[in-house]
Amino acid sequence: MLRVVIAKMTLLVSVLISMTIMTMAHADDAFVHRPEVQTYIQYLVKQYHFQQQPLVTLFSAVKIRPQVIRHINKPLEKELWNTYQMLFVNEWRIQHGVKFWNKYAAALQKAEKTYGVPASIIVATIGIETKYGQKTGEYRVMDSLTNLAFSSSPRAPFFRKELTEFLLLSREQHLDPLKIMGSYAGAIGQPQFMPSSYRYYAVNFSNSGKTDLMHDEIDVIGSIANYYKKHGWQTNEPVALPALFLGNRYSHFLGKTIPTQALSLPELAQYGIAPKIKVPRPDLKVKIIELQTRYSKEYWLAFHNFDVIKRYNPSDMYAMAVYQLSTYIADLKERLH
Repeated sequence: MLRVVIAKMTLLVSVLISMTIMTMAHADDAFVHRPEVQTYIQYLVKQYHFQQQPLVTLFSAVKIRPQVIRHINKPLEKELWNTYQMLFVNEWRIQHGVKFWNKYAAALQKAEKTYGVPASIIVATIGIETKYGQKTGEYRVMDSLTNLAFSSSPRAPFFRKELTEFLLLSREQHLDPLKIMGSYAGAIGQPQFMPSSYRYYAVNFSNSGKTDLMHDEIDVIGSIANYYKKHGWQTNEPVALPALFLGNRYSHFLGKTIPTQALSLPELAQYGIAPKIKVPRPDLKVKIIELQTRYSKEYWLAFHNFDVIKRYNPSDMYAMAVYQLSTYIADLKERLH
């Protein structure tokens, strides 16, 4: 009797597993049959001369990834500044940043000379994005971008554009789009470039004949420097400085919301606001940055290069993390030499 019961239970479990697998396969395959996906495939065929059947096969292989939608709706940039800072500006990233700098010193020096972007900023960007290449993403880029491109997210049009860029990139570089891994948002390689950035700003800095942001650190270094330069990096100009408040005139100026316009230092001085450290050029314009911590707020004066870092990620916290990590890495490197 017991054997019969066990046999029936085993059969039932096998049936349930088979049904689950079939349901999942059907759910994933159903993606390609959605009208908006079919319309998009036709767009790719007409606009970019892709072959229809390979696209149908490709989109049939896309997996439904609900976790991608969850991540995009709750990014780390919604955390408090002190939490975000602890995650990205820490001892591990500082020490490994110095090691990375020492290992690729020649390439970083060449990038500084070619593009005018400090080695410390390049290193810090790689450190924050992928922990110096150790964590480049665990999602298939094709899955991430397709799920986001055809979601109800208000950013769906952006991801649909990036999906197109990814397919073009795959065709140009003869890559299998189902084998490229990246972040939940579809960012690729050690610098976590979105596909459009990969196509327009990646450079073959190693002169190997192929631009590779997944495995070639020299290409990664040159591409990040090129990205910042193309977005307006100003050589030898500051990024950010802590704000100093004198008297109480600043409270009326700040009001309930931080002014978004850039102002000159003499204009800010009228309200009792100044940088804590002297700047070489008083004509430089700055924006006031407010960072919310658990118990208080930090105020910084952000220069043009701060906005250039934000072209990588539009968050003030991200740009501040890159800047602060870069200064700590440079300081430690200097002390060790």
